Amino acid sequence: MIPPITAGAVGLFALATAPLFALSGSGDSVPGTLDTVAPNPGVATPPATAQETPIVVTYTGASDGDGSGLALVELWVRTDAASWIFAGLSDTEPSGSFSFIPTGDPGDIDADYYFTLVAEDAVGNRSNEPEGFVGDGDGTTTLNTETNVRDWMVLDQ
Repeated sequence: MIPPITAGAVGLFALATAPLFALSGSGDSVPGTLDTVAPNPGVATPPATAQETPIVVTYTGASDGDGSGLALVELWVRTDAASWIFAGLSDTEPSGSFSFIPTGDPGDIDADYYFTLVAEDAVGNRSNEPEGFVGDGDGTTTLNTETNVRDWMVLDQ
């Protein structure tokens, strides 16, 4: 039973301890669904090749179905020489794009970059994070920032 609200400190205490909702009927359960299913992260689509940064990786299809709602989508990346890491980029939309900038000096960052997504819903369920040096993810970009002398010669003629 909720105590009556009266003026003064007692009334404030009664208001603070009053339940935010009341249960109806007999029993002590609230109808609803418990969300225990991880969201679908969707698919990352990077360009096949890039000659400059940032590498723009688009994504589509992230969803939480009938769950608690999509909270965020994260971009994960790895190169041939490294394990998967969170790229530090996330979004709250079911589709969009990320602008990934590799760290390092030009020429030193030239590599194949593998991209994938991880999604989280409003109650903290997460899709599987990639692990180790395994897998190509959703797509690969070959970054080559080196200037090809032959291409410059063709442009000069």
